[in-house]
Amino acid sequence: MSFLAPYMLWGGLAASIPIALHFFFRSRYRRVPWAAMTFLMLSIEQTSRRLKFQEWLLLLARVALLLLLALALSRPSSFGGAGSAGDAVDAVLLIDISYSMDARDGPGTRLDRAKFAAREVLDHLPLHSTVQIITCSDRAEMIGPRVPSDLDQARQLLASLAVDHLATDLLPGVHEAALALERGRAPNKELYLFSDMQKLGWEQQARALTEKLREIGRKTTVYLARCGSRAPVNVSVSGIIPQSGIPHTGARAGFAVLVRNSGLEPARSLTVSLAVDGDNSGKESQPIAEINPGETRAVALTARLDRAGPRILTATVKPDELEADNCFDQVLFVRDQLRILVVDGALNEKEPEKSASFYLMHALMPVKDADKAKFHLQPRLVATRQAAPALLSDKDVCILVNVALQTDGRAGPDALSREFVDALASFVRAGHGLILFAGGNVTPEAYNRILYQHWGLLPLRLSENSGPTDKPAPLDRNSAESQFFSLYRTDENYQSINGIDIRRFLAVEEISESQQKDTAVQVILRYGNGRPAILSRKVDAGEVMLVTTSADLSWTDWPLWRGMYLPFVDLALNHLLHSQTQPYNQPAGSPLHWYPPEREANRPFALLYPDGRHARLAPAELVNGRPALTVLDTRRAGIYRILPANGPQTSGVPFAVVPDPKETENLESLTDSQLDEKLGFKTIHLAAGENASVFSGTERWNREWTLWLLAAVLAVAVGETALAWFCGRAW
Repeated sequence: MSFLAPYMLWGGLAASIPIALHFFFRSRYRRVPWAAMTFLMLSIEQTSRRLKFQEWLLLLARVALLLLLALALSRPSSFGGAGSAGDAVDAVLLIDISYSMDARDGPGTRLDRAKFAAREVLDHLPLHSTVQIITCSDRAEMIGPRVPSDLDQARQLLASLAVDHLATDLLPGVHEAALALERGRAPNKELYLFSDMQKLGWEQQARALTEKLREIGRKTTVYLARCGSRAPVNVSVSGIIPQSGIPHTGARAGFAVLVRNSGLEPARSLTVSLAVDGDNSGKESQPIAEINPGETRAVALTARLDRAGPRILTATVKPDELEADNCFDQVLFVRDQLRILVVDGALNEKEPEKSASFYLMHALMPVKDADKAKFHLQPRLVATRQAAPALLSDKDVCILVNVALQTDGRAGPDALSREFVDALASFVRAGHGLILFAGGNVTPEAYNRILYQHWGLLPLRLSENSGPTDKPAPLDRNSAESQFFSLYRTDENYQSINGIDIRRFLAVEEISESQQKDTAVQVILRYGNGRPAILSRKVDAGEVMLVTTSADLSWTDWPLWRGMYLPFVDLALNHLLHSQTQPYNQPAGSPLHWYPPEREANRPFALLYPDGRHARLAPAELVNGRPALTVLDTRRAGIYRILPANGPQTSGVPFAVVPDPKETENLESLTDSQLDEKLGFKTIHLAAGENASVFSGTERWNREWTLWLLAAVLAVAVGETALAWFCGRAW
């Protein structure tokens, strides 16, 4: 307990006055013997005991009256440091604007509920109160008002609030609220958290969040205003994956639109659509009758790709109760032709069928000679001695097949030159793809030293014990986890892939899953014995894929399986090309990086936001030796464009930003009891948007005992008066 006016407790000394009067002014008498009184002794003794009892009662009542009055005037409070109901309040309104707050809940959204409840808080603040409004998702922002006592501006700020497309993390907002409360000078301090209480927001940094709220709760009244009454029915588009070969001009390409039900109820009567560059006239749609909670459905749709260059695919699904994640944009680079450099470390010009790349080249060009010039894949085959850095200048992908690297510091006639390897590293880091096929010329020592340690191009270190296996190891289709190679696992047409024999493969030194994430390594497919068959690694803007067996028949009979080998080559190229577009496709909140051509590095650039706003960008800075432009403000989903500051305002380099998928992975909300258990102290729980009276400030009266003590003073005073009248009656 604390006291708002502790000096008034000195008034409790007044309770000694009736005690002094009681002893100093007691009735005095002189004993006079009188025989007649002897007969009255018994009656007098009885009356004396009654009078003494009455006097003690009066004494206690008067003492209690003065003590209660002094205690009431000292204004005790049940909350340490808090003021009375009429005192000014330093209020901090912490409002969750993550996009789960955009879910429809009743006549409006959850954010509408939060705005309504926040206005009610402002309407019931005492005179001279202050307010600070903080918005939070996975980051916090103090939005005002500029003058904390300007409640009218606070109302305007509330009206202008809109959700962003970030996930929920309440810790940054609570940190900012603690700082705002420390700056306040009013005796009352109150923190209002308006949120749907999504589990994600409380568990991302659970320990630090609970400790900070407990610290705030020692000096501040904490209100948790729940803005959602139930879990929404929600489906979201989680990806767009090419399905029918390399996207190129003049073709109607097939795509799998991934639709996920992240709600707790089945979603019914949905429509999924796919459009290119916002052209709804060519949009294709498919219905979904029902999708169950937690289920991800791949919907096959096609799109016409008429022009080369960056195209914007837009997939939508509707209707549900959360609009924010119903649209998914993806930048796709469409090419007239894909240029590939194939370097064969065992090229046999006299007998081509004995070359390491023989079957691979047929898989890359599965057309007649007359049609090769028009085919969308254009591979160029060279021997290792012919591999020059200049050959990479116009290529999109490079494939090394059974290529030897220098082992003694000098490049032999059948080993790649140091200049080519250096250029290859820059080629990959600039955003291109590299595929490595194993073979007899691949020595683990050289690959580990040059590609793994020096350039970081090898996904994992090769084991020195690589050699023939005791028995063939088939591929395991159930191990395919990559988005593109998941067809091996889900499509029944690929069941026979488990029958392919791998007689020899390179062993790799595997690392833990957490280390794989840190180094951007992914095991795409494994053998039946659990060893990695295909691995990949992100290297800056590019990606490297390692196939641990050969591309010819020396280690495996895979190339003979035409129905399995051609799709593999197609999927591998698709995977690498998709990776090349990843810098142009990011979740909300992630920075965007663009490397302008060196001749334009000093040119001023601007950013066109999805809502049409323009902002001039800072000059390019060197990143990994290359000039780069960086955009940090990507809170809203949509298409961002980097364009010349003084050029056309409608073109530019597009970037697709989608809502942070973490937000809707689990839409479960914590209950009031779960929150109290997590926090370790009792907070005040309110339901936003249902009853405005809960924000009327009643709690301020409840936590101060003055009114209750004054009521007790009145009751004791009335009781003392009645007792004095009763005791003064003639008997």
